[in-house]
Amino acid sequence: MNKPEVPARLTLRTISHLVIEVSNLDRARSFYVDRLGFAPTGDWPVEGELCLRCLSGQWLVLKPSPMPRTFAYTGVHQAYGASPVAIAGIVNALSAAAIPVHRYHEDRSAERDDNCYFADPDGNRIQLVRRETTVGPGVCTIDHAAVLASDMEWAEDFYRDRLGLPVEHRVGVNTDDYVRARLWGEGKDDMAPGTRRWDERYRDIPGGKPGQGRRVPRPNMQMYLRTGSSIFGVYLATAHVQEPPPHLAMGSPRTGFAVDRAELDRAAGLLLDANVSFEGPVEHGAKSPVAASLYLRDPCGNFIELCVPRNV
Repeated sequence: MNKPEVPARLTLRTISHLVIEVSNLDRARSFYVDRLGFAPTGDWPVEGELCLRCLSGQWLVLKPSPMPRTFAYTGVHQAYGASPVAIAGIVNALSAAAIPVHRYHEDRSAERDDNCYFADPDGNRIQLVRRETTVGPGVCTIDHAAVLASDMEWAEDFYRDRLGLPVEHRVGVNTDDYVRARLWGEGKDDMAPGTRRWDERYRDIPGGKPGQGRRVPRPNMQMYLRTGSSIFGVYLATAHVQEPPPHLAMGSPRTGFAVDRAELDRAAGLLLDANVSFEGPVEHGAKSPVAASLYLRDPCGNFIELCVPRNV
């Protein structure tokens, strides 16, 4: 019996940058620089976008948009590592500015004590993750980021089997997840948006009142993949999200993954063999922190960038 063919995999180093949409570039710059401690950096390949840098050398890119795609009521978010002292300072400043800070409970065990969430002025959700060994008043690293998937099997095939990211944790596959979902349904467990859902049964509970038991709390499927020092989360979409045109390979919000030059060139060949549409590799100017990029979308429409940082 022939064994199924195993797809060739890429080697991604870590999350290099995140591109998010904002309606007012000056307002967003002030928020991320003054409140979170990002530093403006040099030129970015795309005109009109602003590149900010954290201590790790990773970047946050602000893209102006009249109607930002922020997915505020889903599991989509960006998470940054910071010292406990830095987190306390940021939270105090947010509270003084009347910016709500939420203490959602966590499904992923590695984040059980990292329940600090808030939003930027456009509704992009941010999480702060404790990093005991870090110093400084602001965020130091991109800890993880999360996107939506219309089909978890498609997402796993792409990110695990094509891009080579190992699965670190899953939600929605064990009994404890369902127990906690029931507590959430009873109002006893405050969970982040996108982590729980209501399912509708097609019939009543036998012997119950009409309509009783048709609405059932469930854990929403989640998958966390390891990429170097960062984590990439995938949440099952609970509602239809309008996608950009299917021919568009470069867009936002976008997650950038760092690769070396040889791997970027190999990626183009592997994606071509897998019939995945992409744009590039695109060479960038000498002042750009990114030397070259390859742009594509995953099977669920999320924008992805494979890039070679200038210092590689």
